Amino acid sequence: MTPASGTPIVHISIDEEFEEMFEVARVESAATEAILRELVEGPNEATLSITNDEELRRLNLQFRGVDKPTDVLSFGSDEASNGTVPASDPEFVSGPDESPSLGEVIISFDQAKLQADVAGRPVEHELALLAAHGILHLLGFDHADADSQRVMFGRTDRILEAVLGADAMPIMPVMDSLDDIAAAPMVGGQA
Repeated sequence: MTPASGTPIVHISIDEEFEEMFEVARVESAATEAILRELVEGPNEATLSITNDEELRRLNLQFRGVDKPTDVLSFGSDEASNGTVPASDPEFVSGPDESPSLGEVIISFDQAKLQADVAGRPVEHELALLAAHGILHLLGFDHADADSQRVMFGRTDRILEAVLGADAMPIMPVMDSLDDIAAAPMVGGQA
């Protein structure tokens, strides 16, 4: 493994239909800040894609067996742990002129918009949250239990505070609001 050094590189791909709908710089800054703050050792390059619910649903079904869209998916090394990521991984084959990568974060703009509306904040703030959250997953952080959730969400909140300043909103109120919406009974039998 190589120590983390240099400025992180975040390659961003945005579906054309969403290109003019938010400020990309804040989203890129959140992903970069997550790498700067939390990468201990390993590659400092990642890819961030912003697409639609249809694509996230397809990927969620293919890789997780869940046939519904989700807000963010991260595809990185299974060997990543607490900010340490192997410099090479047999599952990620790089081309001859490519640098090693942390992996890819894929975000649904549709879900980000819904979540931003629920939270009462701009969509780029939600996209920044999801970018930071996805990068933390690439770095080997998770939220499988209450303790790891508290730690990971705390890391996400600090990244957002650094990028968004006073406009940053903690991750938990949004998650709680979304849980309330998901648990609400359907009106008129509509999904």
